[in-house]
Amino acid sequence: MLESAGVGGTPIGGAARTTAPCDAVRDEAARSGAAPARVVFRTSEGAGRGHGAPAARVWALAALALAIVLLTAARSSWKRMPLPRTAAQITRIMTNGPHGDDCSSCHTMHAGDEAIAREHALLGPNDNTLCDGCHTTAWAGGSYAGTDLYDGSAHGTSATMMWPGPYPPARAEVGAARKCLNCHDPHGWEDKYGPIPFLAIGREESLCLTCHDGAHARSDIRTDMGKPFAHPGSTLRSRHTGPAESVPSDFAISPVNRRHAECEDCHNPHVARTDDVAPPAPEASKALLGVSRVAVLNGAPGIRPGYVFVAASDTATAPVAEYQLCFKCHSSWTTQPSGQTDMGMALNPANASHHPVEAQGANPGISPAAFAAGWSAGSLVRCGDCHGSESGASQGPHGSLYPTILARPYSASPLPHTTTEDELCFRCHAFSVYADPNAPPAAQSASRFNAPGAARGHAGHVGESRVPCYACHDSHGSPALRHLIVRGRNPGVLSYTETPAGGTCASTCHDPKSYSVNYAR
Repeated sequence: MLESAGVGGTPIGGAARTTAPCDAVRDEAARSGAAPARVVFRTSEGAGRGHGAPAARVWALAALALAIVLLTAARSSWKRMPLPRTAAQITRIMTNGPHGDDCSSCHTMHAGDEAIAREHALLGPNDNTLCDGCHTTAWAGGSYAGTDLYDGSAHGTSATMMWPGPYPPARAEVGAARKCLNCHDPHGWEDKYGPIPFLAIGREESLCLTCHDGAHARSDIRTDMGKPFAHPGSTLRSRHTGPAESVPSDFAISPVNRRHAECEDCHNPHVARTDDVAPPAPEASKALLGVSRVAVLNGAPGIRPGYVFVAASDTATAPVAEYQLCFKCHSSWTTQPSGQTDMGMALNPANASHHPVEAQGANPGISPAAFAAGWSAGSLVRCGDCHGSESGASQGPHGSLYPTILARPYSASPLPHTTTEDELCFRCHAFSVYADPNAPPAAQSASRFNAPGAARGHAGHVGESRVPCYACHDSHGSPALRHLIVRGRNPGVLSYTETPAGGTCASTCHDPKSYSVNYAR
């Protein structure tokens, strides 16, 4: 028996859009001996270590252009399974797959023993009800939560959720939308590396990015994942073992390097859905529903917190927070790369200061005028408020032109730098208050550390002396120092002491200088 049509249900052949899976990039590089087409940079600090913001813009654009050229050149190298497949090929693939050689669960040998003779001698309609006949236990496979949750998901409600092809061929039959067959082949599928796990028709990000490229799905994640700074979905293969990953070693750098970030680590395709309204921070978007996370049990400042793994099926234990997904990789729950910031410790609300990710900040008396529109001292933030696409076209930290997947430029260096209003910090903090020495006195006085109490405070340091925020402040938290102050950078702060009415700072730039606050702490 031959497959008269591809898995997409349409005859093989004819013109088709050519989109090679992302694996082609790394394979072409391996054959040629060249560097990988996608150059992804990793830094040890969550806030970023690297180029000043203007230089980063130029350098990142050049790297992106090179990646696009190499990606285009590599597409022709993708080796595809010949179609149509023979019965022997199908049997071989099935033998080593989850369905084994159990043809009788879906097919009848003689259509005459059925009340209705169906195409392909199926036991039921060629739709999701046939799959649901066996897949009756929610979460049994790790990510399929049952019919009700799937039918309410983004995939389960979309009239345009259809595999677009070209390989396997596009699905175009009546009722193709929302079918399991848009992502899975019940016989199994394989690529040049062998059988693809979970009966998927594409391996890892190759499956998701075929649709999520802006041409088929609304979100263009493919472009973001191809940017110079991105989660390593398209640069690593076969480290992700599936939705049942549940122990720290599944995400650890050692003793066996299992560090990875595949689409399924943050998104459950059977559950994820669109938010009706944006949820308040730190609550996770519904696009992140149905994936595992790590709850943190905070202790004293500077002490490694405790952690509790929360399974994907648990969508009730509060909080269901975005940062809990990030903690699977970016906290001491797992073994992190040397030098990478432990976000579990850095964001501890017990710290002397911290960005308000888990709880409100430790400095609630800051003047409302010190913030950009929509923000205040009582605001909470998500990781995604700083990390994400610089274009704003998609949500989430998939990729960016800026180091550490920042949504705006940021000078992660203490060296002199001309700070501009489009930089990251001024998404929340008022540029006129913290960086503009020509701002009116009423604006500058919204910071305690500004004129008149400090003749050369924030605005003087940043706007006149060209001292970047990074020189004096940590981006995530400080166990011992208030105001996110950090010591040890050069140029930077050597010592800082604080009194109710002011404080004294000594730096690599000047001897100890004292100041008075503009309003009470």
